[in-house]
Amino acid sequence: FDEKIKTYFSNHFGYAPPVKRYHHHDCHAAGTFYSSGFKESLIFTMDYSGDNISLQIAIGKDNRIENLKRFERPQSLGLFYSLITQYCGFTKDSEEYKLMGLAAFGDKYAFDFSWLLSFADGDYHLNLEYIEIPMPKAPSLHRDEMNYNHKFIEKMGQLKRVPNSPISQFYKNVGASAQFQLEKTVLHLVDFYTRTTDIKNVCLSGGVALNCLMNQKLMNANFIDNLFVQPASTDAGISIGAAWLGSMDKGTLPIAPHNAFLGNEFSEKAIESALRICGINYTRESNFIELAAHDLAQGKVVAWYQGRMEFGPRALGNRSILANPCMPNMQQLVNQKIKFRESFRPFGASVLIEDKELFFEGKANAAPYMTIVFDVKKNKADTIPAVIHIDGTCRIQTVSVQDNIIFYNLIRAFKQQSGVGVLLNTSFNLNHEPIVNTPREAIASFFSSGLDVLYLGKYRVEK
Repeated sequence: FDEKIKTYFSNHFGYAPPVKRYHHHDCHAAGTFYSSGFKESLIFTMDYSGDNISLQIAIGKDNRIENLKRFERPQSLGLFYSLITQYCGFTKDSEEYKLMGLAAFGDKYAFDFSWLLSFADGDYHLNLEYIEIPMPKAPSLHRDEMNYNHKFIEKMGQLKRVPNSPISQFYKNVGASAQFQLEKTVLHLVDFYTRTTDIKNVCLSGGVALNCLMNQKLMNANFIDNLFVQPASTDAGISIGAAWLGSMDKGTLPIAPHNAFLGNEFSEKAIESALRICGINYTRESNFIELAAHDLAQGKVVAWYQGRMEFGPRALGNRSILANPCMPNMQQLVNQKIKFRESFRPFGASVLIEDKELFFEGKANAAPYMTIVFDVKKNKADTIPAVIHIDGTCRIQTVSVQDNIIFYNLIRAFKQQSGVGVLLNTSFNLNHEPIVNTPREAIASFFSSGLDVLYLGKYRVEK
């Protein structure tokens, strides 16, 4: 691998700098601990696997990270969840979020999955008797080769759901029960290590850490004081962890970024050039925030493209599709006409930080990265129906002036017109496409869907 990197740099730049590699889970751990701002924390990194490790528990203290325990593949919580994802007719390793959304429609007590995933005394065990693990053809086993076997099917009593077929209550119950088993397992692990170390701050990273239902249970647990979830918890996020580990080796202490807007930004000149090349009508509006708030209050679905792109899979107000959460039909409309995805999937909400307590219940005062689910207050259920999932929850982003002043001002302007300081917020992309990056991609997605208005910086485009 070192030789491949050296060849790449030499071919592209004529020079290969010294390369140092760090362990996958150490990068996850550094990426979340140094982002958190905690002086001391337990660190749990959980995924399918990376460098043959599926879960790592560490302590971060005084800018140093010390590993406590590692679980080797295939003893993997990510593998457990991906097996159920595929069994329920979704694509494993990419559509686990669909299983998480489906879980709200099922009975979590319908199936007891302790025969597949069990836990005790700060440990857990995935029963490999029900998993097909072929002999490795190479030094490392390709993850896609792991699957459930015929014993799993016999135990469940039904074949896997055919993809894109109607979802029966059986599979909804499977999803709910698997979600419940994952939550119980992670809660046990965190509880055990907070008690044995007497550390009450917890940092999470890895793909499993994006399970925002599980994160809600952790946030509200009485054995945790503070919870931080790295907004880029996927493998993309290990880049910042590796950079910080390298920084530490050079003697420079990491400084936590104050937001997740670390991606590309395009100038007004670049935006206007893209609009002109596409030959479409547009206007430049100095009061674009007030105009967008008016569009949203009128029920239009707005594509919102501002500033630097978010780092991580969540749209946080710079590459977002926004809509009025007060309209009961908005969730169905955005799913069908714009996102082209399953009708059961919920949307997140962005809320002014000072209004969070008016609408949502949860121990954390702020949730700026949309990685945790909160309960919607019952007296507000009729006010923001488009962002409430069937279980009465919502994945939220609190927005402050310090986080994102343009987005904050937009929500505040919407509140002045509607009386509600909340917006439906989903990522600016169509189904099976990445979040838009360039102005041209934003224009293409706008004209390929049922979006009503596009704001590229101060430029406004309407169909």
